[in-house]
Parts: sequence; structure tokens; C-alpha cells
Amino acid sequence: MKKLFVFLCVAGLIAASASPLFAGGIDNKTNWSAEYIRTLNRNAATDSADIVMYNPAGVMKMGDGFYGNLSVQYILKDYTNNINGQDFDSDEPSFIPGLFLLYKQDRWAGFFGLSNVVGGGKVTFEKGDATTSALGLGVLYGANALLAAASVPSDYWYSGLSNQNLEAEQIGLGYTIGGSFKINDMFSVSLGAMYVDTQKEAKGSVTVTAANPFPPYNNDIPAVVDYEEDADGWGGVIGVNISPTDQWNIGIRYNTKVNLDFDQTVNQDSLGILPALGITNGGESTRDLPAILALGVSYKLNDKIRLETNLTYYFNEDADWMGAEDFVDNGYDLGLALEYTFTPTLKGSIGYLHTDTGMDAEYMLPEAPQLNADTIGAGVAYEAIPGMMLNVSFGNAFYTSDSFVESTTGTTIEYQKNNFFMAFGIQYKFM
Repeated sequence: MKKLFVFLCVAGLIAASASPLFAGGIDNKTNWSAEYIRTLNRNAATDSADIVMYNPAGVMKMGDGFYGNLSVQYILKDYTNNINGQDFDSDEPSFIPGLFLLYKQDRWAGFFGLSNVVGGGKVTFEKGDATTSALGLGVLYGANALLAAASVPSDYWYSGLSNQNLEAEQIGLGYTIGGSFKINDMFSVSLGAMYVDTQKEAKGSVTVTAANPFPPYNNDIPAVVDYEEDADGWGGVIGVNISPTDQWNIGIRYNTKVNLDFDQTVNQDSLGILPALGITNGGESTRDLPAILALGVSYKLNDKIRLETNLTYYFNEDADWMGAEDFVDNGYDLGLALEYTFTPTLKGSIGYLHTDTGMDAEYMLPEAPQLNADTIGAGVAYEAIPGMMLNVSFGNAFYTSDSFVESTTGTTIEYQKNNFFMAFGIQYKFM
């Protein structure tokens, strides 16, 4: 019975260390800069150093010089698992940094980008969630079946759950380095590499209890599991920028898959079952970061108004997730932005993004369900002094709730999410 309990608990904890932020695919995250927050569409942008990660070939449209760009995002996350009408919540916020460096001279440029590309936040369910509740109930039903088989009176059966708690975090930084080259006024290209370094932490507990203990048949069954995983890997980044006219600009970027083999470290395993599940000090699991195809088209309607539309496609089905990729489809982001120049030093923008993750509710992670979303972002960019640009932006991701009925217990589970976010960025052109 104890082994069954821990098996189910650990299965939930493996899922718990997932990607909790708002923009991107199931694992890929693309909310990298304050400029992105105010537009939600950067694949065809040519105006700021953050595009070294969004449209790296497009940096050839910028002026010569060295640029430093720093962004900080603050994200308020409101996650709810509704289980048969009862809510289990997490509202742990996240801070996301972004650093972008660019040196551009004549027909070539070198660049560096750093931001969160997978995971990037923490969830804390202080009273448990769908994982701890469903797993605990599964153990309770199974334990009572064994007690009935042993002719133990029903007054002594297991009857409840207590001490539910689950906490998980994943941070995955992507370090991008590369160069761009201007072929002619219409075409420029880029080639780069991304190094991804990611860590997961997950721990949780739940106790199956009996109102009337009847040792040795039904002592409380407590379990505490605490472990970590870390992985790193390399991927390629290829970019093309096409400017048919002064009004039109097209950005194309392809990020290759990044192979991520996670090394495991067990900090606590109160019932000693983790090795039977393939989780040991020095053990390994695989969850690649899927490839991305990013397309963008920008159009300057006049000197004041610029429009941009983006499609970002995530190749989830081609990643190795140890079989989990068989239960998902490829996902995408589709967006539209409007930018208005008020004065030579001030512009504002508003953006919209629709996200389809390619996952059904029954396969989502309870701690960070990958729900479809419609996101609105807005903000302003202000040149405070010559060469210094400030960006202030905010927005909200409105997720479409989804539900399913758990086949084993008949439990109805509904996932709900909402993210409010704000960002501040500063860019300075040194020469």
C-alpha cells in the first residue's frame, strides 16, 4: 500500500515541476522582454536590441553602435484546481529577467541574449491540489479494498486526507550568441547558438488517515518526497529578414530542438520507493525543448502607425518526452500589434495574442495546466535622453478553463488560470 501511494505521489510531483508562465508553447516560453509585453508580437520588429532573440537577422535594420538592453517582468499568477466544487489555489508570483547586447557595424553584427526559455516560475499549493487530492483518494480507495478483503469492519477504514502540500519550481535560462550579415538592402541573415541551462525542484506531501485507527491495518500513511533535476543542452538559431519595401518587413526565425537529459538528485524519500520509479541520485530523464518556427510581418501604414502580425509554431510532437509527446499536438501563438508614434521620443502600442497549446485537459499538469489563452498587452516606449529608451508595459492573459472527469475515481476536475503581468525595460546605445 505504501509503495502504491508513493508511486502515485511521485508521478504527480514529476508533473509538478512544469512551465508556469503565460507566453509560448507547452514548455517553450517566449515572453523575454518589456518590448514584447507591450506588443506581444516581435518576430518582425527592427527597433530594439531584444530582437536578438526574436528577429536576429532584423538587427541589420538598426543603426550602427553598441546597445545594452535590460528587462524585468513581474507576473502575478492565479491558478485554481476545482475538484468536485472545491478550489485549491496557488498565487505565487514570478520575476523574469532579460538581457540583450548588440554590436552592429556596417554589414555585420554580433549579439548576445539571455532570458527564460523554459519554466521560469514557482507554484505553491499550500492545501494541496488535483495531484495530491486525486492520488490520496486513489490510495484511500485501494487501502479500503484491502481492509475489506481482510474482513476489517468499515468503521476502521480510511476516511480522509490531511497535510496536503505541493511546491514546485523550474527555471530554464537560454543564452543566445550569434551574428548577422546584411546581404543587400532587402535581405539579411543570422546564425546563432542557444545554450539552455534548466533546474527543477519538486516536493510534496499528503497523508491518508482513518477516523478510527486499527493497527496494524490502518495506521496513517504519510509520505514526503523531495527531489531535483537539472539539465543543459545546445540548439541552433537561424534567421532571415526580408524588406521588400520601406513599409514592409518580414522576419523568419527557426530554433532547433534542444536535447535535455535531466540528472536527478533525491533529497528526501520517506518511504524509499523512488529507485523503483527510476529516480535516483545520478538517474536520468529526458524532456527536450521543442523546436520553434517564428514568422512575422510588419507594415508601416504611415509615419505614425505600424502594424505587425506574428505566428509562432511549436513542434511538440517531434520532441522526446519519454512517450508523453504522443498525447499532445503541435501548438502555436497567433498575434496582432498596433504601434503609434506620438512624438519623435514617445510611442505606444497594444497587442493581442491567441495561444493554442495543443493539449487536452486530461493530460495537463495540475500545478501549471497548459490552457489555451487570449492575451492583451500594452505599453509605452520613451526616449528619456538621446540614446536611452525606457519601456513600461503591462497586460493580462485570459485563459480558457477546461475540465475532465477522472476515469478511475469519477472526480470532476476543472483547471482555471489568470496571469496579470507588468514589465520595465531600459536600453542604452553607447556609441
